[in-house]
Amino acid sequence: MHDTFQLIAVGFAHAFTLPNIIAMIAGTSIGIIIGALPGMSATTGMALLLPVTFNIPVECGLLMLAGVYCGAVYGGSISAILVGIPGTAASIPTAFDGFPMAKDGRAREALLFALYASAVGGVASALVLMFLTPVIGRFALKFGPPEMFAVGIWGMFMVSSVVGKDVIKGLIMATIGLIVSTVGADPVNGVPRMIFDNVNFIGGIEFVSLVLGTLALPRVLEMVETLRTEKVFYKALVSRKWYLKPGELFRHWANIVRSTIIGLIVGIAPAAGPTIAAIISYNQAKQSSKYPDKFGTGIADGVVASETANNASTGGDMVLTLALGVPGSAACAVFMGALIIKGLQPGPQLMRNNPIPVYTFFAGFLLVNILFFIIGHFFIQAGGQVVRTPLQILAPCILVFCVLGAYASSNSLINVNIMVISGLAAYFLGKLRFPMPPFILGLILGPLIEANFWASLLISYNDYLIFFKRPLAAGFMILAILTLIAPTVHGWMKAKKSRTA
Repeated sequence: MHDTFQLIAVGFAHAFTLPNIIAMIAGTSIGIIIGALPGMSATTGMALLLPVTFNIPVECGLLMLAGVYCGAVYGGSISAILVGIPGTAASIPTAFDGFPMAKDGRAREALLFALYASAVGGVASALVLMFLTPVIGRFALKFGPPEMFAVGIWGMFMVSSVVGKDVIKGLIMATIGLIVSTVGADPVNGVPRMIFDNVNFIGGIEFVSLVLGTLALPRVLEMVETLRTEKVFYKALVSRKWYLKPGELFRHWANIVRSTIIGLIVGIAPAAGPTIAAIISYNQAKQSSKYPDKFGTGIADGVVASETANNASTGGDMVLTLALGVPGSAACAVFMGALIIKGLQPGPQLMRNNPIPVYTFFAGFLLVNILFFIIGHFFIQAGGQVVRTPLQILAPCILVFCVLGAYASSNSLINVNIMVISGLAAYFLGKLRFPMPPFILGLILGPLIEANFWASLLISYNDYLIFFKRPLAAGFMILAILTLIAPTVHGWMKAKKSRTA
């Protein structure tokens, strides 16, 4: 332990050098901007900056990529709140309450809650990364296909938090999302499914295009409708908030603690990542709330739960990459490539063979999460002006960004066509009161559930009880069952209480 603290002190000394500080500030600022752009992501930003790190010192390059990663995960909340379009998939639940808050004139309040919650989750994940990487690395080895299938089922059973008022319509949309997620090659045998002789769909339908289509294009059409009817789309800002008072944040302490724990646990699970952490945390916040009916209408609890969890999971992702050599997410795969390019082999021997660069990265990862808290305040004041932009300008700009985002995801016009078709379908389905969040939930969790289900059967020789024989998997399955029945039990108890009263 004494050696660990010495290495941490050395890491901070290296991280506080001028080149490293400049790299962290630049990476964090670029990450926030990239995260806020619809269709972009932390993976895209890190991939774009990867060539820049070739000719700079190893520590400087790694800290710049860390800044992009953490900044982008937070930055996705900015567009999610201001225009209802998640900049990254991890901010999808943030839009559920953040966008209604912005429309109600509380854009800065929502942005500040997102920033403070993100910083708390990010700092917690950085501390875990710094002190518990070897321990968590060994724990992460317990996550096999059965455990990941159970996590996916747990997430899918949380559809109750996003179905809206009409449960049947919500379940229909979740089912459609699961079906669409199966388009492409079978994960076990590689057999094409539902591609209609179009080889462009062998790898599945591009997720970014579907998200932009179902969540962004309907917003643009709503703005056009507002212009035609001369209604008010954004209410005037209630107040010009510059910061949150400690009491405003402390009011949500239970939500923050719970969401941080969920983010850390889900972040450790291979291939789960910030998106699933945010979805699970949002659902748990809704089920634990005294006012669950207010979720989705513009309540700060929803923003806090989502942003705390998705930023808390970033450190868990990095633990897998550094301690085991297994990328916890697509962004961490890019980071792992940067390590290898610099001659550092991720895995159990990394911390023993290269302690100085690793502990410098640990210290820098903590500083990055503090930096984006400071830098984020400037972006909030600038971003708050978005709601004052005339819709005649804002709507075309959003449309342009959506087209660019859909095209940039794989440099194909097919994805732009997918965005337009799915956007029109989502717009008309919205008129019929079909909610889109369950569809997105099915898209995200479908591949995770299917791939790990078949992998679990293969390693157990078709033993369907494998999901209950392994303790960790059984624990997640029990959580999934409790999550499924919790809304029914809560409704029954509420009804009984009202009858008694």
